[in-house]
Amino acid sequence: MGRDISELHPRLQKTISQLQAACRQENLALGIGECFRSVAEQDALYAQGRTKPGAIVTNAPGSSYSSQHQWGIAFDFYKNVSGHAYDDDAFFDRVGALGKSLGLGWGGDWSSIVDRPHLYLPDWGSTPAKLKEQYGTFENFRATWDSGGSGSTSGTVSDSGSTVICDGQIHANNFCSAGISPDGIRGSRTKKAGVMVLQQALNLDYQAGLSVDGIWGTRSRQALGTHYVTRGERQYLVTAAEILLMLKDYAVNGVESPGIFGSGLEQAVKSYQGANNLAVDGNAGPATFLSLIG
Repeated sequence: MGRDISELHPRLQKTISQLQAACRQENLALGIGECFRSVAEQDALYAQGRTKPGAIVTNAPGSSYSSQHQWGIAFDFYKNVSGHAYDDDAFFDRVGALGKSLGLGWGGDWSSIVDRPHLYLPDWGSTPAKLKEQYGTFENFRATWDSGGSGSTSGTVSDSGSTVICDGQIHANNFCSAGISPDGIRGSRTKKAGVMVLQQALNLDYQAGLSVDGIWGTRSRQALGTHYVTRGERQYLVTAAEILLMLKDYAVNGVESPGIFGSGLEQAVKSYQGANNLAVDGNAGPATFLSLIG
């Protein structure tokens, strides 16, 4: 199994560096384990506990491309202390929490199979289903890392563009297939993508049945109604708030799908509200959402 970080998604490589620095500050002996897996390597792991000795550790055969490792968006970690690689629950809890604070998803939050040593980019959910649907093969997805497409880390930011907006554009593409160029400029297509993000979240959270077309009409306004999200909540509407703030050039601490409303998002919401003559309460409600898509 490969432990080469350079084979992973560029944004994940960057986040791993941030995680390593955070662990050093807390004297956590972080070791980086498996990164990218080939089909053969995934098949060998799938055989464990089935046709080979050992416990079952994955439900994803290699031929299904259902492991995040096969898409370069996940890695495993361990405690880099001889004889104690996996026996310290507090270590995995803390590293998992640090990873989540940097915008990663943690396998320790899964219900089947719980995977405490596993961290991943959550842009496409907790499985590769969206990646398979959008790209078909890993090779197609991998090509976007260098081409500035929706799978890339930063796109091609113009001299007048913002890297925060660029990242928001990438997240919008991943969340609702907005199909915009990640150039870091908030133009008409990016504004339309913001409406699509909110429509998608309303469909996922409240089964609104909206056409995700970027047109904010009567049905979309009625679907929003009085819905709001606040600190501690986990919803797709939180994901929408994160992406919409980025499209307005407000940095947040990562994007999850569905999102968890943490302190970083609360502060970004308050900053945006204060700058746009809104009630500064830190909650993302109708007035804030309508302003964000304006």
